Amino acid sequence: MGCPNSPLVVANAFSRVNNNCHPVWYKDSGLRTLNFLLLGPMLSSVGFGYDAVMISGLLANNMWFKDLHVPSTTVLGAIIAANSFGAVHWTALVTNLGGFIGTRVILGFVGTGVKVASSILVAELAHPRQRAPITSLWFTFFYVRGITVAWTAYGALNIKNSWTWRLPVVLQALWNVIQLPILLLCPESPRWLAMKGRNDEAKQILAKYHANGDLDDELVNLEYNEILETIAADTNRESNSWLAMIKTKSNTRRTLLVIFIGLSTQWVGNGIVSYYFAPILETVGITSEKQQQGINGGLQIFNWLMAIAGALFSERLGRKTLLLASAIGMLILMILVTALSAVYSKNESAATGKAVIVFLFLFFGSYDIGFSPIPPLYVAEIAPSSIRANYISLYWLTTAIALSFKQFVNPIALAAIAWRYYFIYIAVLVFVIFILALFAPETKGLTLEEVQGLFDDDAAAVTLHAVELAKQQHKESEKEQAWVETKENVSA
Repeated sequence: MGCPNSPLVVANAFSRVNNNCHPVWYKDSGLRTLNFLLLGPMLSSVGFGYDAVMISGLLANNMWFKDLHVPSTTVLGAIIAANSFGAVHWTALVTNLGGFIGTRVILGFVGTGVKVASSILVAELAHPRQRAPITSLWFTFFYVRGITVAWTAYGALNIKNSWTWRLPVVLQALWNVIQLPILLLCPESPRWLAMKGRNDEAKQILAKYHANGDLDDELVNLEYNEILETIAADTNRESNSWLAMIKTKSNTRRTLLVIFIGLSTQWVGNGIVSYYFAPILETVGITSEKQQQGINGGLQIFNWLMAIAGALFSERLGRKTLLLASAIGMLILMILVTALSAVYSKNESAATGKAVIVFLFLFFGSYDIGFSPIPPLYVAEIAPSSIRANYISLYWLTTAIALSFKQFVNPIALAAIAWRYYFIYIAVLVFVIFILALFAPETKGLTLEEVQGLFDDDAAAVTLHAVELAKQQHKESEKEQAWVETKENVSA
């Protein structure tokens, strides 16, 4: 189980050292510049958000069904699941169903790679005291493009030809145009540079963005020393391969936890609501295309606000606390949605149908408080620096597999048993709450290297040594500066 006492020893090490940054980030030039540059990789999650809302919009557009001749729920599941192996949607350029599915599969591999690289870069570049909200906010951009496509799809309903569905698909490229120039200016990860032996460059980046250029800053020295010592410890353990993920007890624990989180983010009921929002609205009596698109657009704005709230509270409340609160809220609301859907199936009451919509909004709000912003942050934190990319890749691979399976099954199950399908997600939520409560450690208040102390005994020792070394280096720097000033005064 790792080193159970180490969090009490090393917690908040970065808050115990001096740092040449203003406590309020927007009053500090270095942090302002860093946070702007982090927008580049953060916008990568925009593409991920586009697909769920785009599909929901297409399902509410009769012209899309007509143009591509979508014949059955089985094929519908294949169309939607295809994107789990892909994330870029130049599908507006195709003219038939086969091309639509094939394009979503092929181009999606690009998006998966971008998600892995960008989430690592954000986590490893962010200032320690901002890493939790910044990395959590990375995933909230999921909803930016969702808002874009939802309201574009709403307006495009007035177009009476194929561009009624092609326009929302094409407009996604706008965000890539915005992202690219910022990415070109973004610095490299200092941890990656140190792993490649480019130590001076790594420290220069830490100093520039975390201490306004002060190479002798205590926090910079702490981060730098932790990085070097952790890399050395990882090298001694020969833990820089894929096999390392199951080579030790602590890494096996990490691997199982990452797989569980990846599966749970896709199997708690969110997918059935987001991708199949239009069909669900129809089951409660809302059949107008305009009404469906309008409600979908409002839902995306609500989702984004709730996800931002979860991201901003991730450090204050803790990752585990937010995940548990999110899951418990979803469980209660899924039970209510199931019950109301059952009632509506018998009496088709308009009031009951509206109540279902309200609880669906609240269900998503509960999901977005925890399960939307926290998992990418949590996975990046618990992974060792030498194989962080491996764990994040595993996380996205797991989510893709879970997503593709459920997207294929969902339309078939919905068509066959309607609202009774929700019972499966109720059972899943109970299981998720149980596992999170017992096996997920809390990571708030720790640097990336300190989190390793939750799993590895030697990582805790590395952090303690790094703190003392950083303070010692700072004292030596102060003495040297005082000696230089004394000599200058004597000479004068």
